[in-house]
Amino acid sequence: MNPWKVILATMVIFGTGVLTGALIIRYTTDLAHPQRAGFANRSPESGSPGGMRLEFLRRTQRDLDLTAEQRDRIDKVLKQSQERTRKIMEPVSPLLRQEVQRVKAEFRDLLTPEQQVRFDELLKMQQRFKEQHRPGGRQDTSVTNTPTTNAI
Repeated sequence: MNPWKVILATMVIFGTGVLTGALIIRYTTDLAHPQRAGFANRSPESGSPGGMRLEFLRRTQRDLDLTAEQRDRIDKVLKQSQERTRKIMEPVSPLLRQEVQRVKAEFRDLLTPEQQVRFDELLKMQQRFKEQHRPGGRQDTSVTNTPTTNAI
């Protein structure tokens, strides 16, 4: 495998972990302190890329007092960025999924049987959380948290 692909995959996995952690902290903080929530009126689609873009636009329009023209131009920039990002991730996505599954399997193999049971429970809870916070409650079958005993 090309070393740059490994480096890119590692960076993306790390970045995804950081982003996920930040979102979870943000979400739990919003639940614990609704009066401090930056997005008190979240819409069901706020977890989707388009929903996050609209949420970001609403917040920046409010915080920066954007004109309608600025908002439209910023929306266009964000849409274009999402499309470029999608194209970048398309060829790497399957490799990232495989790597995540491989790491989970290797991690699980290092645990005691009792720890493996708890680890499996944690993965299931994580999957349920993702499914509950996905627009329309639809399930993503491309990545599963079902532990595997062999590396991919």
